[in-house]
Amino acid sequence: MGYSISTYTLFALPIEPAVEALMLKGGWKSIEIMGEGKYHGRLLLYMERSEIGNLARLAKENDVSFGFHLPIEGFNPASPDEETEQIWKKCLSIAKILEVEYVLFHLGSNPSIDGGLKSAADFSNKMLQELPEKTRLLIENVPDAENAIGTSIDELVSVIQMIDDPRAGIMLDTGHCYINGQAGFLDECRKAYPYLYGLHINDNHGSSDEHLQIGEGTIPFQPLLQELKGRPIKYVFETNTVDRAEHSMNLVKINSWGMQDVKHSIT
Repeated sequence: MGYSISTYTLFALPIEPAVEALMLKGGWKSIEIMGEGKYHGRLLLYMERSEIGNLARLAKENDVSFGFHLPIEGFNPASPDEETEQIWKKCLSIAKILEVEYVLFHLGSNPSIDGGLKSAADFSNKMLQELPEKTRLLIENVPDAENAIGTSIDELVSVIQMIDDPRAGIMLDTGHCYINGQAGFLDECRKAYPYLYGLHINDNHGSSDEHLQIGEGTIPFQPLLQELKGRPIKYVFETNTVDRAEHSMNLVKINSWGMQDVKHSIT
């Protein structure tokens, strides 16, 4: 089990000060870098190698590990084009310098579901061949949208099975899953369990991706967390503020350990 925070919690900041704030002021030891946002993580794609290297050195000095959520706009493994290739080339370099534990991405879009799943699996295999051996590759479920691939866990599982590599897994986004179907939320989540690397923890009311803390929305977290209790997965808090992430983390810890343990714990 591990606890991590997404830089999405500081999305208004450029990526360097966001990472430094979470690392040095927040004391977080695991950080998922959001590679999207024109004035946030997208800046990584245009930074000098030396600047990215400075982040890597700072992380090592503070015993911090990174995950890397690849950009969303323009990155389309389900129907790869030149832009997708170029974004991946830049992201691969970043992932190597930062020595990330995993790269995470959305599958993208394709008018053909079967074609999109096959293309995403093929591109994923290419990524795995180029990534360092120790780096995991994770795919994430997304909200329903026209031609979107990966809106259901069944689609993610199909891609994982086609990849057929133990380094590939699923990052289950609780908010996206709930938006796509409130009534069958838990059953849908369960489909990911055999391939589950971690959870993106955020709450909503079922109609939009609000990125709230646990309890502010209507997602039934209690039974989900109870079912996952004791499993060696990573909980990534992808809320819209750091305070909401910390609140959610404490609720997950209470569910897993009990109140007394949480009172004497640190991040």
